[in-house]
Amino acid sequence: MIEKIEITTTSGDVHNFKKGEFSVEAIEIDELRGLIEISYGLTEGGKKYVLIPIQNVEKCEFLDKEITTPNDTSIKTNVKTD
Repeated sequence: MIEKIEITTTSGDVHNFKKGEFSVEAIEIDELRGLIEISYGLTEGGKKYVLIPIQNVEKCEFLDKEITTPNDTSIKTNVKTD
């Protein structure tokens, strides 16, 4: 899950998006469609999306926060008894 992203386009414009700021709900990179998709929360006018074609991106930096859920939550210790 991408938390924040900084995109520099080929025209030199820099765009910053951060999840939770300015109603940004999700940031996704869709390599199949060749788009960076920013989705905003539902407002009275509807849901807003920003689509940036990857071909127009010169540089892209993002923070990817992985959610891990461990299968085994028990505490393991190395104890030797003689």
